[in-house]
Amino acid sequence: MSRLFNFDYKSPFFYMVTLKRLPGISDFSIIGEDGRLVQNAITSAFVKTISTFHRKWRCIDEISPFVVMPDHIHLMIKIRATPDRVALGVIVSQLSKALRSEYWRIVAADAAICNTPNIASAAKSLQGVAQGVASAASAAGISAIHDIFEKEWHDWIVKRDGQLATFRRYIRENPMRAAMRRKNARFFGSARRVSFLGREWFAYGNAEILRLPELVPIKGHRTTPPSSPEWNALLATASRIGPGGAGVSTFMSPLEKACGNAIAKAGGKWIVLSPEGFSARWHPPRETERFCAQGRMLFLSLYEASTRKPTRKMLYERCHEMINFVMATLS
Repeated sequence: MSRLFNFDYKSPFFYMVTLKRLPGISDFSIIGEDGRLVQNAITSAFVKTISTFHRKWRCIDEISPFVVMPDHIHLMIKIRATPDRVALGVIVSQLSKALRSEYWRIVAADAAICNTPNIASAAKSLQGVAQGVASAASAAGISAIHDIFEKEWHDWIVKRDGQLATFRRYIRENPMRAAMRRKNARFFGSARRVSFLGREWFAYGNAEILRLPELVPIKGHRTTPPSSPEWNALLATASRIGPGGAGVSTFMSPLEKACGNAIAKAGGKWIVLSPEGFSARWHPPRETERFCAQGRMLFLSLYEASTRKPTRKMLYERCHEMINFVMATLS
């Protein structure tokens, strides 16, 4: 689990929690072409369980917002400042058990119906299901205690002002973004190897951007003051990158971010240099997914993803290595 070292998870904060479905488990919901969630029996049961879960725990508020996606669940859990509060791990564990019971109840009911030749016996089977998840699941050849979620769940602690609104928006927009990625699947998926400027890179996104005739390196120091001559000059360069070109940058400093906005307005594309690589579960940040879906964005990295998170110093050095190489080669 992605726990923060030496942090007291009984602390009264908002926590965004993600539970991921195990392989082989039925979809929790369906995403329509319009990005709306289509509920099935599992979805309805999960929604009811999550919506009422806080009633059993005085130390948490109602879980809101939350979203039941086909292969994962996002939850915003708030631990209240009460004397009897418990750790986040306990809350998540108990909620997972409740959802697991509901899942196997639904699966057992479906199995009972499918294996029953007529309505009368189906009704009888369903009565048996109602008498207990374990017995019904056992009759259907299903293990009622079998996990449905991956052991490693993830949390993000909402500490800073303004973060809460961002996390809530992320949860609510999750189905729409998933539909967008599915519709434009060729620009999403897994990272692959590409050759660029004589070196091998890991790439995610539209690799055809590398074939554009105009690739412009953008490097702006983080201390460059806004409206200074250096700021204005680089911003003017970025503003001239149109649909036939792309800016190449880490897009990390305030100046580089401003240049990214200028490129967007001009209809250009981005090649984003990433210092961390791309894990199997990596996907573009929320604010860039739309551009990735439009084929206007490519993420590049010289580094493989690792389970050990790089230090800030290491990330800084990697960013400089990549942008300096690109500057020297493209200039």
